[in-house]
Amino acid sequence: MEIVILLYALFLSIFHLLCDKLPRCIHGSHGILLSYGGGSLLALIFLVFLPEAFHLTSTLTVYPLMLLGFVLFFLAEKYLYQHVKDPAVLDEELYHLHLIGFFIDHFIKGFILVTIILLEPVLGFLAAIPFFIHTLSSSIALEQLHEYSGRKIDKVLLSSSTVLGTTFGILFKMNTYMERHVLAFISGMMLFMVSRDILPKEKEGRPLFFILGVITIFFIWLGLEFSI
Repeated sequence: MEIVILLYALFLSIFHLLCDKLPRCIHGSHGILLSYGGGSLLALIFLVFLPEAFHLTSTLTVYPLMLLGFVLFFLAEKYLYQHVKDPAVLDEELYHLHLIGFFIDHFIKGFILVTIILLEPVLGFLAAIPFFIHTLSSSIALEQLHEYSGRKIDKVLLSSSTVLGTTFGILFKMNTYMERHVLAFISGMMLFMVSRDILPKEKEGRPLFFILGVITIFFIWLGLEFSI
């Protein structure tokens, strides 16, 4: 099972690394991918991650950890916007923040795959669907960051983050309660990332595909709930 998870994470990392070789038609569908991926990830957070975090865990623990994950990422981004005045420095610092944010995001994605699959294999493989879509859409978005820096090492590091997260999850196994605490914290971070960085802003995006993303995960989840 762990080998399968690692191979899938490796596939996501290689896919991210070679994203610039994708056909132009896929790059032109960035808004659709973001909308569908954002909807599916949002549904995944509320239907899979949070219920799993609440399982055998007190709400007095889960809610503060969710809030902490959400607030910490918000404060980090807001601090840079409000305390760095030089536009050139701000661009550089925001670049590094988004680089770190995307690295953590994909690292967490690899870690979550291991955690969820080991807790509930069927739900873990369900999570693999929107994770792939998210990898595709975020890889397209990250091309702009890579063009800004021109440093190939940044792209290699970002591409390896999913494999590193998966490897970390396999090597450093936690007890059930700790896994659910981490999952609650991760859910808060992912909720911020989805609402702030993944969902299309203002006139961008396709609401229909966002709804389709939500509905896809909902019906798969519903089918799994009735089949278990």
